[in-house]
Amino acid sequence: MQERDSGNYRRRGCCVKLAKVVGTVVLSQCIEPFRGQILHLTQDLDEHLEPMGGAEVCATWAALREGDAVIVEVAREACNAFAPPLPVDAAIVGKVDEIHLG
Repeated sequence: MQERDSGNYRRRGCCVKLAKVVGTVVLSQCIEPFRGQILHLTQDLDEHLEPMGGAEVCATWAALREGDAVIVEVAREACNAFAPPLPVDAAIVGKVDEIHLG
């Protein structure tokens, strides 16, 4: 079951959000699970595709560019986007190619 919450979709305790990449995070020193990991800063988008809220650090498996629209999984399920799982609570799980508003 899904319910809409200002641009986000919640299902069974997790949340999938539409966001925009606003930057990249580079780690010079980190714990082992994050060595070589790609991290991006994202900002949530509302139902009108306008930025809302502050920036959030998200782990990802893809090299993305600033301005790319993405799907972000937050909450405990975010760690399952990686094998082996990473200790994260926000992960980019997809790049959005097109958005059609009705």
